[in-house]
Amino acid sequence: MELLWIDDFLALAETRNFTRAAEIRFTTQSAYSRRVQRLEEWLGAALFDRETRPVALTPAGEEFLGRARRLREEIFDARRAVLSASSVFKKSLRVYATNTLAATLLPSWIAERGLENYSLIVASITGCLGALRRGQADLALVPHFGDEEALAGLKPEELAEDRLILVASPKLASSVTLSGGKLKGRLMVYAPGTSYGAQIAALLASHGATIEAPPVCESASAEALLAQAIAGFGAAWIPRLLLKDAALTRCDVPAFFDAPYKILLVRAA
Repeated sequence: MELLWIDDFLALAETRNFTRAAEIRFTTQSAYSRRVQRLEEWLGAALFDRETRPVALTPAGEEFLGRARRLREEIFDARRAVLSASSVFKKSLRVYATNTLAATLLPSWIAERGLENYSLIVASITGCLGALRRGQADLALVPHFGDEEALAGLKPEELAEDRLILVASPKLASSVTLSGGKLKGRLMVYAPGTSYGAQIAALLASHGATIEAPPVCESASAEALLAQAIAGFGAAWIPRLLLKDAALTRCDVPAFFDAPYKILLVRAA
């Protein structure tokens, strides 16, 4: 199995359209279809019902969906964990956090408590919570979108609330609009399989909306999309925590396109 195949699968699971998924993955539809077929051949089961419109997940596809998201996150988290384990620094506290929270909320939390000699590991939400369960972390700072099962066996404490907001440069913001269920304008999106990406996909689906044109940029990093938005390349859903000093404007779409979430400090039970 290749990571490329997992990203392909997640793109189609989110869009339910081969043409749109191929555009997101920056390839032709024929090449994209072949890659999806290779994944299905490797797994030994059809993952999509191609006779329905939109394309639907088969029972095997539904089973693989959650696993694919976890696999993608675990692959990237593995490198971070290995680097942390190889450190010779003697740590009194092992702190895991997502990239956005490590760069925004965590420093003030650390300063308020006067902590010293701590190790900070940046990981995905799944990676952070998994490290707690494996005894590799003392605490974790993560965004939480309401999945209580993800917190099973852990002790969460709510620290703050935040939201993903669709923003762009002042010059571009008014050109991003919602019309006839189509979100129009230069949009940038999160990579398939990311927590933010899944939330935005669910948000759009809940309002029967789709992105009209192929995204101008795809990234797993909110900070990377923020930089592209500041440069005027397109609009993106950015955590409000990152917008304090950014010269960006909310796009001309209904307020229900915000994606609210809680920020939790989590410890092992």
